Amino acid sequence: MEVRGEVLMTTAQFEHANEVRTAHGGQPFANPRNAAAGTLRAKERAYTVPMTFFGYGLLPLPDTEPLLAERLGELAHSDLMAQVAAYGVNTTATTAVPGVTADTTEQVLARVKEIAALRAELPFGIDGIVIKADLAADQQGAGSGSRAPRWAIAYKLPAVQKITRLLEVEWNVGRTGIIAPRGVLEPVEIDGATITYATLHNPSDITRRDLRLGDHVMVHRAGDVIPRVEAPVAHLRTGTEQPIAFPEACPRCGAGIDTSEQLWRCEMGRNCHLVASLSYAAGRDELDIEGLGHTRVVQLVEAGLVADLADLFTLTRDQLLGLERMGETSTDNLLAAIAAAKDQPLSRVLCALGIRGTGRSMSRRIARHFATMDAIRAADAETMQQVEGIGTEKAPSIVAEVAELAPLIDKLIAAGVNMSEPGATPLSPTTGDTADGDSPEAAEGAAMPLAGMTVVVTGAMTGPLEKLSRNQMNELIERAGGRSSSSVSKKTTLVVAGEGAGSKRTKAETLGIRLTTPDEFATLIADFVD
Repeated sequence: MEVRGEVLMTTAQFEHANEVRTAHGGQPFANPRNAAAGTLRAKERAYTVPMTFFGYGLLPLPDTEPLLAERLGELAHSDLMAQVAAYGVNTTATTAVPGVTADTTEQVLARVKEIAALRAELPFGIDGIVIKADLAADQQGAGSGSRAPRWAIAYKLPAVQKITRLLEVEWNVGRTGIIAPRGVLEPVEIDGATITYATLHNPSDITRRDLRLGDHVMVHRAGDVIPRVEAPVAHLRTGTEQPIAFPEACPRCGAGIDTSEQLWRCEMGRNCHLVASLSYAAGRDELDIEGLGHTRVVQLVEAGLVADLADLFTLTRDQLLGLERMGETSTDNLLAAIAAAKDQPLSRVLCALGIRGTGRSMSRRIARHFATMDAIRAADAETMQQVEGIGTEKAPSIVAEVAELAPLIDKLIAAGVNMSEPGATPLSPTTGDTADGDSPEAAEGAAMPLAGMTVVVTGAMTGPLEKLSRNQMNELIERAGGRSSSSVSKKTTLVVAGEGAGSKRTKAETLGIRLTTPDEFATLIADFVD
């Protein structure tokens, strides 16, 4: 059987972990959640720290004896948890807030109040209470969505709030030119974490809240993770508080600021924070330019060799050899990687451009839908909304930004960068249909091995797929006509289960979804595997 649960650090374990960590010359952990996650991932630490496991569920493994598996599937959740505890696994039964069963909504709400009242006394932090259907039949009847079961819900408790002072406001510029305010706070401890900075979102948010420098402010951790200034405590004002000065020019480059939207943006856009923009574009899941890390990008920008993304593709051997710590081998390797990046699919080029409101998945959907950059540039907001996941608010923004990027896109085309998506069918410029009159989806038809299929990949890939990252696997699925997904649901058509596949494989088996091995999947889409 498989016991599922959660690893955490209690308050005492967190304090001990920080003592051990600082004794070994490290910085203290920020909070128990990050400390537990980081410790689970750590591979080569010179020390160990204790953590606590709580079991939350019990499932039969695929090779469990059938009668036992059937019996487990029929047990109520409360009985399963009693069985977990009987095996010696730690559960909430050992705490001051053990799981209980309730017959009515009133009993549920009463229990929520009881647990909330004990929250401050618990030896670990909680941000909510999970309420589950107890009977197996009720769980099976409710089923599961793509992200979570429908038979359970988290009742979120109010975030812990503290009062501190707003000392200063910093204005930081992101890789797309967004200018974001960040509050500098008088340090305050919330749930074991010392908070010195908090998001202020945007200038209109500052105005709406009437925040002032020197204000006593209410601070909480949104989702118990991200520090946020909720509001000023007006009755504590002394009259010495000062208005927050908004920047009149970009704090990074001095250029003008576009204030037409809630999120202010430097008029230089991506070129303002060029190093961050180029480092992102060269990443593994974007253009995958090996050897072009942050340090090398800084060199290129400071030397005046690169002023935008397209300039990377016109770099010469002599220019690179003139940089510090660039020998002939590293120069040739970098030039080869840049040349290879020209052939990346349109979806990766879109992602490298960093269009606001899009990411890897959205870039793939846009590229698959339009097939060429020309078609994307010709699309209006109404046409853009035909792409899955793009609504009435996002479409105009994407169209406007593509238009804004026109000079850069033209330079990339002139440099020989690919502007088409392999396997996608170009749209008709007049009708929006494919060249033969069908929709893009119909044009793919039966010729695409994964047409109409939603595919989930889990576990380690082997054989021809062994070296592919998850992003590359998703790209492969979509080139073969399918739709990639990160979670298993009733809408999933196929699960590619490699070595170490766990809960996703189990869920697929429970739902009766087709399973395949990496080697079988590679054979299925052999024409699309490089």
